[in-house]
Amino acid sequence: MVTRIAPTPSGFLHAGNRYNFRLTANLAEEHEIPLALRIDDVDAARYQSVYADDIFNVLHDLNIAWSIGPRDTADFEAHWSQRQKTNYYRAELALLRNSSVETYACRCSRSMISSVPSGGCPGQCRTAQHELVAHESALRVHVPIGTTISVNDVEVHLDSELGDFVIWRRDDLPAYQLVSVIEDRDLGTTHIVRGEDLLTSTAAQIFIASSLGAENLGTAHYVHHPLLTDASGAKLSKSR
Repeated sequence: MVTRIAPTPSGFLHAGNRYNFRLTANLAEEHEIPLALRIDDVDAARYQSVYADDIFNVLHDLNIAWSIGPRDTADFEAHWSQRQKTNYYRAELALLRNSSVETYACRCSRSMISSVPSGGCPGQCRTAQHELVAHESALRVHVPIGTTISVNDVEVHLDSELGDFVIWRRDDLPAYQLVSVIEDRDLGTTHIVRGEDLLTSTAAQIFIASSLGAENLGTAHYVHHPLLTDASGAKLSKSR
């Protein structure tokens, strides 16, 4: 058994991130299981080393110890960065594309996608048989109508709540949903703590997990905690 802290170095951490770190560390201690640190930096355009520094500083401030993962920013950039693993993720993507999960290339623009509440494909890409071409199209997973995923007895209607989600981005980088499944498979993750806003992401990852050999995600113990908000009730944001 193992759990993990998996921050994204796209900005400085806020109180909600600290809350998630503490809950995850408490869960690891309660169940006496290893705690891993995984830094999700696959989005190379938003990565800055000062954001990675901040992650380590926060963990030290909270007196949280982990037994798996990088010890500091230099170690992370040299040995643990996901930005160095694009070819590995690309090879793993072939497993999914050769499975029973249907995928398709989507050429819809950002403005077209923003018009769909779920963020799915608003056009006819599902049946157009476009080629996946870097900087021209993204690769989506087809979520059939009526697809419902159970996450710790909570039913998520994946088709209406998320829709056909992206697993390979238009900028020729792997998307979070794909990377997270692969990383949790490789780690053998059994306990996952996330904010309640990521419940649909959990469902999406369970949906594709078995196609990537990540059966552990289908049986993992999930905790989706309430979000901390600012004085106006809005979700905390790194950008703010």
